[in-house]
Amino acid sequence: MAVPEPSPIEPIVVERPVVLPPRLRAGGTVALIAPAGVLRNRGQVDEATEALEGLGLRTTVGRHVLDRFGFLAGSDAARARDVMDAFRDPDVDAIVAMRGGWGCARILPFLDFDEIAAHPKPLVGYSDITALLLAIYARTGMVTFHGPVGVSTWSSQTAQSFVQTLIHGIAPVIGPETRSNRDRTRTVRPGVAEGPVVGGNLTVISALAGTGFLPDADGHLVFFEEVGEDAYRVDRMLAQLQLAGFLRDPAGIAFGQCSSCTSGGSSWTAEETIRRHLEGYACPSVLGAPVGHVSPVYTLPIGLRARLDADAGTLEYLGPAVA
Repeated sequence: MAVPEPSPIEPIVVERPVVLPPRLRAGGTVALIAPAGVLRNRGQVDEATEALEGLGLRTTVGRHVLDRFGFLAGSDAARARDVMDAFRDPDVDAIVAMRGGWGCARILPFLDFDEIAAHPKPLVGYSDITALLLAIYARTGMVTFHGPVGVSTWSSQTAQSFVQTLIHGIAPVIGPETRSNRDRTRTVRPGVAEGPVVGGNLTVISALAGTGFLPDADGHLVFFEEVGEDAYRVDRMLAQLQLAGFLRDPAGIAFGQCSSCTSGGSSWTAEETIRRHLEGYACPSVLGAPVGHVSPVYTLPIGLRARLDADAGTLEYLGPAVA
């Protein structure tokens, strides 16, 4: 089917009811798509297929996954078509993006959000896939999933979180420990807060500010993660989101891993920069949560209510994310 013409950008002003996508059935079919950066080779698709089939799932591959258009996995129209085809296909039970990189924001105006809403199913990915996850939640109310991409290292914990959340319908609970005590979640402002969860990659979210594709984060638990940025750039992006009103009234904030982030020659580290921003909000907040470009990659629902306990450093979802 033809990809619709780009739609005009409009602010999200209507609060939509939350829609839980159907549970991924055991033995179900997962569509692998590449809505962002170009893949190196077919071997990456084969490895993702093997990982998912090892979980007892079947796979199908988007027609344009191995396309190349500069640094993108095909033209905007082709990548958008694979997204829409995966949602429309009645034989597809869930969708996993092959990788992030860059490019999801470019295809947002080409997506038919009414069609996506008519065919709800789990969409999983992280990093640049943040743009798809948040835009679909904003435009349809459907819960999406910040989780592993096809090229992720599907460790036992990554796989377990994926299966428990999407197949068994177990409400996720994220504890304070990550890879070491150094990565332990740390309290910035104490307290307990509840609200729907939104978030993802800081760079992607800040780039979407003012586009009409971000949900209203008021009353939400907001999480961020980042990789390879200097402290001043992290500061700029957080300031931008504050000025744009995205962080006008969050219920709570959890900043995950800022992997390979540096001071950039400043006297402030990236962590200190983030902490200074979080201290400026009255809501409970934590730093160093086990979310980001690290392993394991937990499957975290976007749009589902959760409880953030900043004292304990835990994020506990309050119900299943799938119907």
